[in-house]
Amino acid sequence: MINVSELDERPGPFCMSYCFDAKNLINSFNTVGLINRPLIRRNGTGSIDIVTGYRRILALKLLNRKSIPCIELTDPDLSDRDLLLLNLHDNLYTRSFNNVEKGMILNRLLIYHTMEDIYSSFMGLLDISSRREADLLIRIQELDKYSKDIIASEPLSVKTIESILALEACSRSLALEWILKLKLNINQQMLFFDYFNDISIRDKKGLHELLHEEDFKDLINEDGRNTPQRAKRFIEILKTKRLPGLTRSEKAFAKQIYELCLPENVKIKHSPFFENSDYLLEISFKEGKKLKETLNALGGIQGLADFKDPWKV
Repeated sequence: MINVSELDERPGPFCMSYCFDAKNLINSFNTVGLINRPLIRRNGTGSIDIVTGYRRILALKLLNRKSIPCIELTDPDLSDRDLLLLNLHDNLYTRSFNNVEKGMILNRLLIYHTMEDIYSSFMGLLDISSRREADLLIRIQELDKYSKDIIASEPLSVKTIESILALEACSRSLALEWILKLKLNINQQMLFFDYFNDISIRDKKGLHELLHEEDFKDLINEDGRNTPQRAKRFIEILKTKRLPGLTRSEKAFAKQIYELCLPENVKIKHSPFFENSDYLLEISFKEGKKLKETLNALGGIQGLADFKDPWKV
């Protein structure tokens, strides 16, 4: 039985847990008690290192336990590397790791292994798909706690994490704040950084300067729109700033189509970015009679003869 005052809540050298909810563990302890005792080791200074069971110990502390049953490892042949791998495999088959935890593990492994060893021996275990991803995960430790908390709890793509790390330190938490509050999906995250990077190069603007412009003012808390609508509006504003000519053309194109009053089963489409000089007329129908009626209706629309490239309107 170890007195809880001897167990440090700070992550020790073998810890690979970050940003977790202890509620399920607490419910389990209240129902059936502690099933698997944590493994500990007394280090050279006499204090205790938690080898496995860091989450269990924190949950038991939340239950105000005064002492915790542990197994003390006393084999002198067990090296720090052995204990790190012991904890890794203790976790591997009971849960998945978030991206911050993967970064923690990689940084701890680097103490004992070369990057080539890690690439060849640990990428599959940690469900890391590429060397580029591994290199990025290692760099997550550069971020502040607020940023790491978001990365640990939100579904962010590797591309988004790469874009966050490419920002100036003062802009990283701001970018993540917008992603979090607008609940940008993976595709929207990609567009966010693609548009921003292009605007930044063209206009020499940083993220703080861009997102404090009038167009974005109060967008996060804007009345009359739900979160998905605000997210869509956010991307639309960025697109307009990045591609003002394209945006004007799309609006003029939509206006022409609206004024034609086409039958419901008819659509006129343009190529992406108007890169093709031709337009596509699409008619949906079930029978030839409906097709003929539609063609006759189209022949009676006078405005079709005046349809032109939107930038010429």
